[in-house]
Formats: sequence, C-alpha cells, structure tokens
Amino acid sequence: MSAAPGSYLNKRLLRINVGFLLSEGPGNAREIPIEFAQRVEVGEDLFLRALTGQLVLTRTKEGILVQGMLNVVHERECDRCLDAFEHRFGLDVAELFASPPEANKSVFSVDSNGEIDIAPLLREEVLIEASYRAVCREDCLGLSAETGDKLRDEMEVRQDADYELDGGTEIDPRLAVLKQLLQ
Repeated sequence: MSAAPGSYLNKRLLRINVGFLLSEGPGNAREIPIEFAQRVEVGEDLFLRALTGQLVLTRTKEGILVQGMLNVVHERECDRCLDAFEHRFGLDVAELFASPPEANKSVFSVDSNGEIDIAPLLREEVLIEASYRAVCREDCLGLSAETGDKLRDEMEVRQDADYELDGGTEIDPRLAVLKQLLQ
C-alpha cells in the first residue's frame, strides 16, 4: 500500500481484531507484527513517519494484555537549533485492554466489535517520549544568543560568548548595549 506524498495512513489501521482471543481461554497468546513504513496518523495532533515492531496479545481473565517493543520514527524539532529532524526511538508497550469495559480495571478496553484501538496508547507513549529533550545530532551547537542565527562551528560559539568589558570580565549579551553608556 503506497501513500501519496504528504498524505498519511489512517489511524483505523491501528485497530486490531481480538475477538478470536476473547473466545479462547485465559493464557492464550498471539504475536502480531506491526509494519507501517509509510506515515501514519495516530491522532489529530500526532503523525508518525514509521512504526514497526512486534506485539504479543495475551488473553487474561480481565481482557487482553498487549505487550511488545515498537520502533517509532517521529518528526520533531531540535531543542537546540529548532530544525526539524527524524527522532527514532523504541517504545516498550504494556497495557491491559479490559473486557468487558470497566473503569477500575483499565483506561483502555475491547470494544463491542471485539477490537482494540492502540492509537490512543501510542499517542500517550509518544507524547511522553517527545517531552524529553532531543537534539538533531550530538554536536548541534544551537542558536546564537545575540542574533538567533544557527551557530555553525565552535569559533562562532566563542565569538558569541566574547562580550568583555575593559576589565576582562564577560557580560551578558543582552546587557551589551549598556556598555555604550560607559563610553
């Protein structure tokens, strides 16, 4: 299945039919491969560039236990230079989908069609991961405090921090304009 440039696969693809597991007794399990090489919509505010991995669905007395490791490619902004980059990370997923739905067992549940929707679970996990600091590359220098331009090399970093008074002490670049009052 190929998607047009700029389009996303629908989040309905993140629904998994588990009716066959519900009809079996507790302890039965199935492995479900997850392979989305195209971009996929997880929520109205979240899109992933790729999602791959393996989920193990296990029937329990309370419902369906979903466990597995997923590899996520998510476009985000560098915390230093503000450029967009592909953030790659692994998600260790473990959640109970209650059947029948009960609020005190789990936030997630198996619907009346015997399906589970992993999109809300993925959305929560990816947003938690996205709250951590991420940089486009380890040697990213960030932005100039004075101009807001992207720093290109270590020499620019030295020049950016090179605001000195006659006494040789560094001053805050935001206060450099006050140096003119001393003249």
